[in-house]
Amino acid sequence: MTSQGVAYQILIVDDDVEMAENLQELLKEELEDLGNILFAKEEDFSAAETRLTQSDFDLVVLDVRDAADRGPSADIEGRGRELYERIAKIRWVPVVFFTGVPQQVRTLEKPPLIRVVTKNDLDDIVPAVREGLLSGVPALTRRISGLVERHVREFMRDVVAPHWTEMAGADQNEIAPVIINRLAAWLRENGLHELDNVVDGDIANTLEQPSAARVYLIPPVTHHLTATDLLVDPEEGWWLVLTPACDLYEDHPSSNVQKPRTAKAQYVRLAKADRIFTNDGSGSESPAIASWLGSARSEKDKSQAQRVFRTDDSRYRALPRYLDVPDLVIDFENVRSVELAEVRTWKRVATLDSPFAEAMLTSYSRSVGRVGTPDISFDDVQRQLQLKKAKSLPVPDRMPAQKSNSEVLED
Repeated sequence: MTSQGVAYQILIVDDDVEMAENLQELLKEELEDLGNILFAKEEDFSAAETRLTQSDFDLVVLDVRDAADRGPSADIEGRGRELYERIAKIRWVPVVFFTGVPQQVRTLEKPPLIRVVTKNDLDDIVPAVREGLLSGVPALTRRISGLVERHVREFMRDVVAPHWTEMAGADQNEIAPVIINRLAAWLRENGLHELDNVVDGDIANTLEQPSAARVYLIPPVTHHLTATDLLVDPEEGWWLVLTPACDLYEDHPSSNVQKPRTAKAQYVRLAKADRIFTNDGSGSESPAIASWLGSARSEKDKSQAQRVFRTDDSRYRALPRYLDVPDLVIDFENVRSVELAEVRTWKRVATLDSPFAEAMLTSYSRSVGRVGTPDISFDDVQRQLQLKKAKSLPVPDRMPAQKSNSEVLED
């Protein structure tokens, strides 16, 4: 809840005062089931930008044209897009573009958080606003932002201030990395426990069971290719990057580095990521699973398919479905090298998060570094240590009669 007794706060930015008033009345009437909604209206973009820095809004209804601006027509029509970009930097909230020139912002549309509604289509404005409010994203953003700000304040008070004498003698440029690394580690360990709930459920229940959401960073965090990236090639095949991350690291073009670092690798090593289910659900890209699905369900085929999901197998690693990532099987025996320049053109979907990334690379190292040796029996030693019982020799049912000396001589 944004404030006492208020369920949501909406900012309407439109230079047409009458249109803004009518829109407010329409939304107030049609969305009354959501609770008390507080509306604010601004006629020009500059005032709207100031308002956004001062108050927490759950959604902005934004006109693209700003007639208060006396500049050229092309500039007028572009101000809405410009303001959206500023909103995203100040405080990102869902936006509904309500405009007579929808073509100016159509490429920005990402329902339900960014919607474009033509002013002639009043029937579409109410559901667009409703979906944006019910997404829960603004409330979640406020909780996370508050959590981060509070922890940084406490860190400065409890850690930096008491030890400032020692820290002041060090390189001042190192203080920020210390704070960032400490913040990242703390959030990973404690952040979820600090949030009361998430958008779609109870955080306590989420913590009690493994979640596919914890496996991936979507979209990837780094601007450059890195180890354990999940890629899609032009033929829609999935691949996992195995090349050491240090060989792929590159400084961002905008970084102020005197000698920017570039990738050391010319080729990228990739492991095939087979989709467990084909698009129609009737088969599998994984040979082991496909053999099971297409066979008479023999025990041999079953054991091969089960290998895919074992955590101690040296060949396979399974990855769960999440968002754009399907259920996948990484096959360490199906590996290829592709030029870095070509791989850069492929689609980067996700990166494995820690500790799943480290576990995947460790598994691959064990797979390629395995040295087979004959099994050596230590049964005798274990019996001496009484870890195993001595095996008794089988006793025949009937002992053969012994021959007399005369019978032996005769033989």
